[in-house]
Amino acid sequence: MTSGDELEADMRRLDMDGRFVSLVMKEESFSAIGIGAPVIVLPVNLLPTVLRQSRGLDRELLTTGLRQSVAQLRRGEPTALLAESLLSLARASEGADGLERQLALIVEAIAALRQAGAPHRLPRAYVALSNVLKKMYRLYDALAALDRAADAEREHRDTGALLAVHYERAAMLRLLGLQAEALSELDHATGALRAIGPGTSDNLWASRIRSETLFCLSELGRAEEALAEADAWLASSPGSAVVTPALVRADVVRRRSGAGAAADDYLEVAIRAARNISSYSSTRFRRGARDHHDQVFTTSISALIEAGQHAGAFAAWEMARSGAALLPRDEDAYVQALRDGMRDEIATEAAELVGHARGALAAGDPSALADCQDRADWLLFRNDMLGRIPRPRAASRELVDAWMAELRGTVKPGTLLLSYAAIGDRVCVFAVTSGSVVCTPLDVPRAEAGLLAMSTARECRGLFPTDALDESARRLLDPVGRLVVDAEAVVIVPCADLHGLPFHAMRPLRGKAVTYSTRAADLRPGKAGRESPLSATSHWTGLGVPSPAYSSMPELGHVRAELRDIGAHFKAPTFVVDPPATAADLLGPTAQADVLHIACHAAFEPGAPHLSRLLLADRPVFSFEIAVTPLDAEHVVLSACETADAAAHQGGHTQSLASAFLNAGASGVTGSLWPVDDWAAARFLTTLYEHRISTGATMADALSWTRSVFAEEAPHPHYWAPFVHIGALGVD
Repeated sequence: MTSGDELEADMRRLDMDGRFVSLVMKEESFSAIGIGAPVIVLPVNLLPTVLRQSRGLDRELLTTGLRQSVAQLRRGEPTALLAESLLSLARASEGADGLERQLALIVEAIAALRQAGAPHRLPRAYVALSNVLKKMYRLYDALAALDRAADAEREHRDTGALLAVHYERAAMLRLLGLQAEALSELDHATGALRAIGPGTSDNLWASRIRSETLFCLSELGRAEEALAEADAWLASSPGSAVVTPALVRADVVRRRSGAGAAADDYLEVAIRAARNISSYSSTRFRRGARDHHDQVFTTSISALIEAGQHAGAFAAWEMARSGAALLPRDEDAYVQALRDGMRDEIATEAAELVGHARGALAAGDPSALADCQDRADWLLFRNDMLGRIPRPRAASRELVDAWMAELRGTVKPGTLLLSYAAIGDRVCVFAVTSGSVVCTPLDVPRAEAGLLAMSTARECRGLFPTDALDESARRLLDPVGRLVVDAEAVVIVPCADLHGLPFHAMRPLRGKAVTYSTRAADLRPGKAGRESPLSATSHWTGLGVPSPAYSSMPELGHVRAELRDIGAHFKAPTFVVDPPATAADLLGPTAQADVLHIACHAAFEPGAPHLSRLLLADRPVFSFEIAVTPLDAEHVVLSACETADAAAHQGGHTQSLASAFLNAGASGVTGSLWPVDDWAAARFLTTLYEHRISTGATMADALSWTRSVFAEEAPHPHYWAPFVHIGALGVD
């Protein structure tokens, strides 16, 4: 019986209730998951998406399918099929799942193989174990796992496992500074690859071996050999996402001739890394790919800044933030996905998760909250996959130049874009105008940036003296002071360390229209878009909940008056407040609205931001629910506490109530950075609407004007600065 026959026999013996199907994998398909299983079990409803993909299976499709298959297989006895599915899931989800989680999957697989009496499958399982231990920098444990893999391979003769053993050992020897020994192992790996013959992921393994060889040659100082090999590789793969040859070439040229001579090479490095990120459809996988390339981007951007290539460095920083990787939904495929029942499954899973989240919050159990956060993130991953067919953009220097021109065309005269970048252990700022891009290093170590943001938040929330706010202005704005003075409008793109810092409350920016964005790329036409002018004929919907019965929070006595007074400015407003708004009013089918205004209690959950919630009448509505619900509103105003507070990640990824509405389809969101008083928020927002409608001002302009009015009454930023505008840049 062959390896594949054994797994198919397991499939026939198990009761998979007709919802799953086994796929016999062609050898060339193994490259998606490294050393793959010859049989993969996937849900039937995933097959239409697989068939629509010209590339067949990829990591994201495998991950979403294998997670469901493993859950089903775990209900039965331990089998080789369960073990191989666990190993395939660990490989496929690499970068999108934590290392501890991958380690747990592999350990479970090894135990299942022993229980199922399948020791001949252990060599590859030990290789997978070694790979994860290596990434955790437990190098000696990883080498011990490889020794076990080699012993098992000698007993069971698995040439594919032998290839992986030599390759993984070479990678670890290089990390230990033993490059010459690593090259010897790579020679053995090449011999094993030849013995296997063509077809079995040979391109993948050849690329891996070639990458390690290049790094070894470069680190040994064999520059001529490294450069010749890098040039040959680059010439044979002009549109590739493989980063190694471009990085090695750039490093060699920089050492020889300086950063200026290597500038184009380093931009090519960033472009190739961006290609890799843009090959993924889901935020979770893009986030993992971005983290994987962190050091690559840091090296490239630092070299471009050193070379004085500020526009190129800014382009590389934006690619590092993966803004260019956002893919449009294929509407035909999306509609078909709905018909296939995938959307219904997501809705069912979301409803189930609501119950778990409420229970975890009631118990206050950190581990239960973390589990719900992780489940919500995987739920959003599946939603990202609805109708999303990966189409890697053929990123090139010409595309980057065109993209930069498009972005700078969005930055109109009189507007200044300030994008703060964490490069290595320092922070710098890119100041972008319609005519130039200038990078300015700041006297702010990265560790201190986070402290400034936290200290300022404490001051604004607690009505303390604003020393940290003033210090933030001195260190973050003064270095670009002349540009700030000349600007009428400013767009702030904070790095993750500075997220939540109220730049608009700093003295140099008071009185200016300030917009926030997670990425400069999102400000381009077709991304966040531009605001429509607000008038009495605009479609406005107000949802209000003065006091949810299940909560002990005090009644919001001004909600009804807030909605009544604001709604009075519109000819045909829609109110849902008596009876108060429910989850169905927000998540159910709603009419198109230019503005959706929600006034209620809210709670930001710092340790589990997907569980941040709006407290509607019947139950809390969580951030993850909003993000997976299509929204038919151009702009959302959240009159509630901490709705713009967020957990921020590298790559411009944020998790908050505001970002959930943006993900659901809103062009812009107005929310609060800290708790707001019911009466003060009602007055502030009513004044803001009056100004917008009477003058035609943008949301950012109206916020600036309203802040100045309220600052005259109460000078501390706590009272006038909580509300921020995120998203749309201006008025059409």
